[in-house]
Amino acid sequence: MEIRPQDRKKIIRELQELAENVLSLKAEHRQKRPIVIEFSGSPKAGKTSCINSLELFLKRNGFSVKVIQERASVCPVSDKQSPMFNIWTSCMSLAGLIGTLEDKSNTVDVLILDRGIFDALCWFEWLSSTDKMEDNQKYITEQFLLMDELIKSIDIVFAFCVEPHISIEREYANLLTDKIGTIMNKTVLEEYLSAIRRTIEKKKVYFHSVFEIDTSNKVQDEVGKEVTTKTLETLKDLLMERIGFIQRTEQIDNLISKNKITEYEDLIALLPPIEFDLRETVELSSNYIQPLPIAVITNKEKTKLLVIKKNKNAVSATSPEKDKHLIYVGGHSRYEDKTESNSNDFISICKTALKREIKEEIGISVALNNINPIFLYSNENITSQKHLAVCFIIPVDEESIKLRLDSHELVLNKGKSKSGKFVCLSEIQQFELEDWSRTILSHYFNLYYPKQMSMLENFIPTEEISN
Repeated sequence: MEIRPQDRKKIIRELQELAENVLSLKAEHRQKRPIVIEFSGSPKAGKTSCINSLELFLKRNGFSVKVIQERASVCPVSDKQSPMFNIWTSCMSLAGLIGTLEDKSNTVDVLILDRGIFDALCWFEWLSSTDKMEDNQKYITEQFLLMDELIKSIDIVFAFCVEPHISIEREYANLLTDKIGTIMNKTVLEEYLSAIRRTIEKKKVYFHSVFEIDTSNKVQDEVGKEVTTKTLETLKDLLMERIGFIQRTEQIDNLISKNKITEYEDLIALLPPIEFDLRETVELSSNYIQPLPIAVITNKEKTKLLVIKKNKNAVSATSPEKDKHLIYVGGHSRYEDKTESNSNDFISICKTALKREIKEEIGISVALNNINPIFLYSNENITSQKHLAVCFIIPVDEESIKLRLDSHELVLNKGKSKSGKFVCLSEIQQFELEDWSRTILSHYFNLYYPKQMSMLENFIPTEEISN
């Protein structure tokens, strides 16, 4: 049954109003990355038509869009029921995904994958269930595709489903043949539909959002409205920025407020799971503590530290970081750093957030294997008291990395600026540092930096003070 013209106009009006609302948010808030949407599903479920409709709607309403087209039609593997066919197609999709996300000069608002990781998982589930793929091969391939760095970039998966007999009707509606194909036959379509639903049940825990879209009894306008609405709402959520916090408790307060540094073993068991809410809500509440994963980037010999300085418009007027040099990078955990698989693990979310922040701020990738943090707390001002630093020290090979500073967040290392440069410990005294940086120098590098002084004669090793 077709949608009545007046109802169709109402749908269009509602979607355009939502799009205008999102565009107004884009004018106020910086979008740090595109939202990524994967379309997966049964043959002839309406996936391609919906992608075309969504792409056109977004473009005509002021959003930039890129579509990574599926490559099945040009796959050199002739046997569509071979695991290598879907390994090849998923790798081509990954190449497009990674290439777009890593190309900072070519940012888009929305990136659409016409089949990608989730789709490959569905096909592997079917291949395994029909004895066409070894269990060990399936396990190894899935582990690769499910790595955090890949799946956490995918914001929505739309898994299109359709009853097999309807799929076949749609396939042959405009064809002058009734001969069945290797995939387009009732048996395979039934098996594959079951595989999609098993994959949703087994693998949805790894993804932010997986929506099953059953198009068997829906017209294109209904499907388009559902998909476009969820896309715009996700983009709105990304722009509004939900940051992490934990509930403040008397036990946590008593422990962290006594010392500037709390060791990992002393605090970790007390920390509840990280929750998320709008930044404005979190920052106004004194009942919340905001964990900030930060990294001290040092050279292998630990004789130099990476120094940065934040742009004036990147920090609030009350921030302790305002107009100060920092010997760490990092920031808030965001809702995108959370999935059901890590939702109860405080440190896993912090590590995911920190790797993302390091990539965004200075453009490098790091490993946090077997590194436990310390916790830093400061009573320097009201803003400080709402934050808890989760501090990791990360040695890197200074000569082999190329830093790419985010010009929106950080002062660039041009001219006399030291922001974004490795500085010898003996030269740190020339910078005005905030409380966390001074504490880090004392704890990790045995250097004492008095709060009120910054001259060389007042910058002395901790052991001299104890003597």
